[in-house]
Amino acid sequence: MPEYSTEQNLRLAQQMLDQQGQITDLTKERDGAYRERAHLVALLAALTDDAVISYARDIEEPGWQIVYLTLGGHQASWHISPRDADLFAHVERVDVEDPRARWDGHTTEAKYERIATWTAELAERCGPACSEMHTETGRCVIARNR
Repeated sequence: MPEYSTEQNLRLAQQMLDQQGQITDLTKERDGAYRERAHLVALLAALTDDAVISYARDIEEPGWQIVYLTLGGHQASWHISPRDADLFAHVERVDVEDPRARWDGHTTEAKYERIATWTAELAERCGPACSEMHTETGRCVIARNR
């Protein structure tokens, strides 16, 4: 093992501290982005009939969940971090064996293609006037009667 001078050791220690600070900043940025996404998925769940959430079987870390939505007749699902679980208190919790909590095999790419298709369909069908036709449940009468 090479020997380093005190000055070299101090420089290395400072570099390690700087890198740890960068890692901490990047972790906060990543967690903030996931929290933002979780807010949007929670909103979408509130606007979607039959949204359910269940514990994630595919993650060993405790507390992870998966929210399952049906959008335009297709499943979309997202992993939810334990730190974001509070945003999903309004979503029906189901057992992992519940058929509504079974992943249909969609990829992330397919999920976002489905969402893009459904978004375009809703925009065409409902349009800006949709906001005037919401019921007390918050769901668009046009979209509900499709």
